[in-house]
Amino acid sequence: MKPIFTKLVLTVSTALLLCTASSCMAQTAAPKNASKVSIAVVPNLVKFDVTRFDATVGSEVEVNFSNPCVLPHNFVLVKPEAEAALTAAVGAMGLEGMEKHFLPDVPGIVAATKLLQPGKKETLRFIAPETPGEYPYVCTFPGHWFTMRGVMCVVKAGQKLSTAIKSTTAGPQVPDALRDSGMTHKPLGTMEKPFVMRSFVPDPGLDPAVFANHSRATSAVRYDPNTRQDIFEKKKDPATGETVEVPTVVPTRPGIAGAIAVNHGKDFSYVWDSTECRLMYAWRGGFLDMNWYWGKEPGSGRPKIYIPKLMGAMVYRASGKSPTAGGADEVPKFGGYRMVQNMPEFWYRIGKSTIRERIAPSAEGGFELKVRVEGAPREWRVLPSDRDFVDVVGVPVGPILGDFTVRVKDRPEPAFPDEPFEPTPKKK
Repeated sequence: MKPIFTKLVLTVSTALLLCTASSCMAQTAAPKNASKVSIAVVPNLVKFDVTRFDATVGSEVEVNFSNPCVLPHNFVLVKPEAEAALTAAVGAMGLEGMEKHFLPDVPGIVAATKLLQPGKKETLRFIAPETPGEYPYVCTFPGHWFTMRGVMCVVKAGQKLSTAIKSTTAGPQVPDALRDSGMTHKPLGTMEKPFVMRSFVPDPGLDPAVFANHSRATSAVRYDPNTRQDIFEKKKDPATGETVEVPTVVPTRPGIAGAIAVNHGKDFSYVWDSTECRLMYAWRGGFLDMNWYWGKEPGSGRPKIYIPKLMGAMVYRASGKSPTAGGADEVPKFGGYRMVQNMPEFWYRIGKSTIRERIAPSAEGGFELKVRVEGAPREWRVLPSDRDFVDVVGVPVGPILGDFTVRVKDRPEPAFPDEPFEPTPKKK
């Protein structure tokens, strides 16, 4: 996930916008015509400008959705109980998410638009559910659903439809939010104040076993950053003989969606993944070149590669199953992060355990992974075949409840080339 960026640490808060019971009370007869509402993205704030609207059970609903923002967005309406499963499935889609408009094949989706590029519009028509209640809608571009949310309040037949509620917060109407933010395409933090960014990141040849809960990248439609349009080509349909336009499909480069990249200056950077809930890799000598992701000019749209470029030299790559992996039915659930002693502390649940992790450069070289296990004891397993863990010390034996520190010694690899990083084949 492109989010709106700030100069410092990006933090995320989830604000559920729910309509009150009083707003759904019956007053007068239901309208005969379809419910119609126009919803747009608030530029630079990653929010919908309508946070609540009403519809009658079983009635026709028309949503005119427009995207005047510089980022891509969609509108996805779901059943109340389906939102958590939807967002979890989106986080596991990988780069195929762009190809599928970040619409995973999960139950509970009532209606959805495509992923609209800047300046695009779409009219969505559907039938309101037969069960009264509050049906949330979100943008499923990774990370956007934390702030891009609203609710469709479905009322019984005969009840009055309340006027749609507009967002009370308006963003600055500027033509280029990224440029005006002051964000550089090569952002850097410091040891005292790291830079934290949730984004797509490259996959530098990680062991496939690392991606236990991810789907892998497939292909994508070629994109023109100048026009901000997908590229189509004319071909003859072999079945009909007619000339038709078909998308130009290109293989995607391996990448990780929903990752959290952290930079402590040129001396240390790392990626922690919110789907696998583990440290994925670490490097020194630079951070990310966002020209590969944002485009060469702020707000110019995504380039053909659509993944930032790593700068520097790799010192650690995860391999094998997660150290906290348990049974097949145990999937980690990311809970978020907070800043503790100027470092992000990530926390997640797996089984009956809550685990908190912090990563910091070590004064003795390498880096330290500070772990706290709460709730239920958990074993931190290290596989003998894990080539990147051979220089790890401090791993406790057996299940543990409380704090421990894992120390990892650097294992430098060659610096990244000027072109997008192509992983070195692993030694057998």
